[in-house]
Parts: sequence; structure tokens; C-alpha cells
Amino acid sequence: MSFKRFFPAIFANLAAALAEILLMAASAWLIASAALHPPLSKLSIGITLVRTAGISRAALRYADRFISHKVIFKLLDDLRRKIFLNAAKILPLKSGRSHEGDLLHNLTVSADLLKDFLPRVVLPLSTAALVTILLTFFLREPLFPLIFLANLIPIALKAADDSDYREKILDFNDGRDELKIFGTEPAIKRLNQAAKDFGAENFKITARQINFDTAFRVLNAAGFFFMLLKVAAVADTIALTVWTLIFLATLEIFAQIQPAIRTLKKIRAVKLFDDKKTSAAQIFTTDKAVEIKNLSFGYGGEKIFDNFSLNIERGEKIALVGESGAGKTTLLYLLMKLFEPDSGTIAINGTISAATFTNYIFSASIRENFKMLHENITDEEILSALRTCELENFDINAPIGDDGENLSGGERNRLQVALAMAKDAEILILDEPTAGLDRKNAEKLIENLIDATKNRTLIIITHDSNYFSEMGRIELVH
Repeated sequence: MSFKRFFPAIFANLAAALAEILLMAASAWLIASAALHPPLSKLSIGITLVRTAGISRAALRYADRFISHKVIFKLLDDLRRKIFLNAAKILPLKSGRSHEGDLLHNLTVSADLLKDFLPRVVLPLSTAALVTILLTFFLREPLFPLIFLANLIPIALKAADDSDYREKILDFNDGRDELKIFGTEPAIKRLNQAAKDFGAENFKITARQINFDTAFRVLNAAGFFFMLLKVAAVADTIALTVWTLIFLATLEIFAQIQPAIRTLKKIRAVKLFDDKKTSAAQIFTTDKAVEIKNLSFGYGGEKIFDNFSLNIERGEKIALVGESGAGKTTLLYLLMKLFEPDSGTIAINGTISAATFTNYIFSASIRENFKMLHENITDEEILSALRTCELENFDINAPIGDDGENLSGGERNRLQVALAMAKDAEILILDEPTAGLDRKNAEKLIENLIDATKNRTLIIITHDSNYFSEMGRIELVH
């Protein structure tokens, strides 16, 4: 974040603050002078000054808001762009839905908070600091910078931390199906306790903040009153009136320091996605359908692939077989470029279509599901894909419920295969296409898929090789 872009906004805000102080000073001088009943000609200078200061304040406040908002919106655009670009490197997130919650938090709360950095932190603190410097210069009073520095002490105070509470909510969201099965009472008790702990901590910190705010308001008032007494010893009545209103205006500027510090502490706690590159992968061309060289990939410290290599010829029919947790689905995500390798190279020659047994099904008709993914598909093409997957008796206009809840497990899985089949891609990757099917239907589905992809590369990812004897090749993934 470059602070150079803030300079015009800081200058405009300071100018507007000084215009307000000038207006207060001119008004004070005019009122105090008028009480002495001088000639009107003498007061005309003060009247002109008040009008000029008032117009200047209005114009500078408008300029301040215009420049600040321009910078803020540019900053917000940059922040959201940064979040999106960093998120794009790691989606789908390796760490699961809890960290998808962190992404949503970054896109909403964090981005919104960071955009306030200029108006709620930079401008109040910089204006207070610059006004302090100016007053110190004109009055030769060292107490001004001491009061300003004392107001910065609360920056060391601890802020309320809701991360534990938020992590528990996200954790329970991940396990909501298990909680439905086994009962939610223990989880609710833990969540309630986390909420109470956070509430108690937040209450204590808020009370301390209120006490600090009150203490510093008293400190500021006492300091300015003491300096006013020093001015009174050497100034006449008119000058004393002017300095009184200048000090009152400065007190209002100093009153913004505490809220600025609280906002700054919240911003310092914000953690966006790391800017570092997430992949050491290289891109290269190949004359094969898929060529993988020395692939390494893992979640956190757990290695899934270590120096893994695989070649798949164009038009080949291959089954990638492995136990649960061997990395079969992860390999699909890598081939689809949803994950990036930690190291090594992946080259793909041709367009890809893929289906996993966890794919989402839209809560509409079968026709609408096809059109959601293949905009210009015809009914005949839909029926052809359904026939391949033994679903030709389905009413393509009937609603299938939220995430396909009106379908059986096997029907839902075959529909996902049909949706992938409908794309005229050169490489078709299917993750556990026979899940939920008995042996007879599973073998029939594999036979249909081989027939329907005569000129295409077919990659089936599975834990069971018993149904895939007709495949040209079976490769173990471990």
C-alpha cells in the first residue's frame, strides 16, 4: 500500500481543519471586538474574514470528501482485486470450508474495514499531528506534542479477539451432518461457552476503552486549560477569546485520536491471503493427452504426491485406481487446474470435461441443469447423454430438488456423468462414476461410456478395478 496516494487527501483534510480553526478564531475576534463598540469600519475586516473562512471551510470540506472518496474507492477496488487474485490461486481451498469462511470474511468485513484506513485512521491522526506541530511552532509550547503523544498510548491495548468463536462456528458448520445424526446438544454447549467467553472479554475491553476515552478527554481538557492560563498571562481579552476557541476546535480534533487508534488496531489484525506464489509448476506442451512429470503436492505438511509421473495417450481409456485417501480426486483437481502443484509439471493436450460424485446439482429440472452448463444444448443432445448413462426414462422437465435430493444416489451420480458427457471435450475425466450402482448397472455404464468416447480420451478415477476390465489400461495411484 503506497502512502503517496494519501498525500492529496491528507493535505485537503488538514486545509479543511485549518479553515475551521480560522473560522472559529475569526468569529471569536469579531464577537470580542464588537463588545467594545468599535467603528463599523474596523469590524468590516473581521466580517470579511469570517465570511472568507466560512466559504473556504465549505469548499475545502467538499474537496476533502471528494479526494478522500476517490482514494477510498480506488483502495477498495485494489483490495478486492488482491483478495480475488490471491483466492484464485488456492481455490478450491485445500483446508476445507472453514477457510472458505475466511475468504468470505476477507471479501466483506476485512475489505470494508481496510477501506476505512484513510478516513478513520490516516486523516484523523495526520491532521492531529500537523495541527500539533503548527500550534507548537506559533506558541512555542512543548506541552502540545506531549499531549498528542500521550493520546497514542492506547495503541498498546489488546483488542477483543473473536477468532476462536468464529472458528468454532465454522468447524461446527463443517460437521453439521454428523451433529444431526448424533445430536447437537454438546456442540451447542461448547459454542455457547465460546460466545460467553468472547462476550466477557469484549465487555472488559470495551469498559477499559470507555475508561481510557474518559481519562484522555480529561487529560486533553486539563492540558489545554493549563496552556490557556499561560496565554491569559500575556494576552489581552480579545486574543484570549480567540485562543480559547482555537483550543476548543483543537480539542475536537484530538477527540478523534482514540477512535482512530481503535480502528488501526482492528486493521492491524486483518490477515489477507499471502501474496507469495503458491506453485512452482511449469507449463509445457505435449503430444499426449496428459503428461505429468515429477509432480509433488500436499495439504499443509502432508504429502499426497511425491515425484509422481504419468503419461496418457490421446484416445486412451484408462482407469486410475487407488485406496481412499490415495489422492485420486486430488489428481482430478490438479488435472482440472483447480489446484496448482507444489512442484513438477502437468501438460494437457485438448479440452477437458469432468464429473465428481460431489458435484453440485442445481435445484431445477434436468433440462435446466444441462443448460446451466451447456447453454446451447438441444433436447436431443440431452437425451443422448442420458441414454448413455441409462437415464433415458427420466422426465427432463421434472424438478429434481435441492442438490438432486429427489434422485437416488446412483441416479444422482449418473446424472453428473451425463452432464460431463454432454460437453464435446477431447478428454473426459470421471471420478467414481459407478458409485451407488450394483455390478450389473456399473458394468453397463462403463460399456456405454467406452462406446460413447471412441475418439476421446477417457480417464476413470476409482477405488474398485473390478468393473473396468474393458478399459485399455489400469494404473495404480498411491
